[in-house]
Amino acid sequence: MTFEITPIFVAIFLVFGIAIAFPIGPLRGKVDIHFWGGEPRLDRLVRGHGNFIEYVPFALLGMATAELVGTSADFLIGAGTILLVARVLHYFGLQVSGVGPARLIGTVATMLVTLSLACAILWRVIT
Repeated sequence: MTFEITPIFVAIFLVFGIAIAFPIGPLRGKVDIHFWGGEPRLDRLVRGHGNFIEYVPFALLGMATAELVGTSADFLIGAGTILLVARVLHYFGLQVSGVGPARLIGTVATMLVTLSLACAILWRVIT
């Protein structure tokens, strides 16, 4: 069994993760806050990156497992694409206002993709 779909999304999310982490260090130095607190823009950047780290690896593990058990390429491409859109919406929604529809849509879509991957895995294994 070779992985053909998941590695593409892993590469995309690796670049996205680096891109959202990159501005944190320089801003920490500029505002002289090296851990947390006190600067709303820094707090949103850190939280956006932290949320990405909390959910994306978990979803990609689900995606890899779904691919491993033989879930269709169309399903995997759809799940990966929706996950990417969801994470972009969540991140930029958090950066723009901290709250709002983009962040909420991104959160809900991330959860639904992760749940759908779990269901696909179970379906393939049980049937």
